[in-house]
Amino acid sequence: MKPAFLALAFALMFVEVGSAQEPRKFEPEYLSVFYGLGDSGQAIGLGRQISNYFLKGRKVLVVIPGEKSPVRFNAGSQMQFVVHVTEDFDKAIATMQLLRFEVQHGKRQLLVKRPAKNENFLGNGLKLNVEKYGSSSLKLVPSEGLPPGEYCVSRTTIQQGFCFGVDAVGNQQALP
Repeated sequence: MKPAFLALAFALMFVEVGSAQEPRKFEPEYLSVFYGLGDSGQAIGLGRQISNYFLKGRKVLVVIPGEKSPVRFNAGSQMQFVVHVTEDFDKAIATMQLLRFEVQHGKRQLLVKRPAKNENFLGNGLKLNVEKYGSSSLKLVPSEGLPPGEYCVSRTTIQQGFCFGVDAVGNQQALP
């Protein structure tokens, strides 16, 4: 009887040690691909879209096809995003942007001031809190709650955005 008890105690010791370890944080595998982070830290794929740009005098019209992103969050929920970067974190932080689009003519559109030669669209974005996340990623959290609408998170150095929508509380399609 004692050997069985010792074996059980030994097995339970490993279970206890294993559960005491902190769960590994999700980090994207690919460079500059954004994911949402769910309440328990699970990855939520965002809708990757390539934007089109049209010059409108001293402004630029940024257009993304489709009225709505299929990826939805509830207004009032804590939204967090993570992206893999390879350059110095301070340099990478300066390239992060969150943009809100208006739905017009069946497309998501944003009219922004035309950036100067060495500028980017960042001045037109919403404020983000950005911090190091894991070994080679950044975590982005909007500074304020996002009202219902269509959004894209991206880097100023690439032409693609990772889109999602925010719905009023109570929408059944929203993700956790």
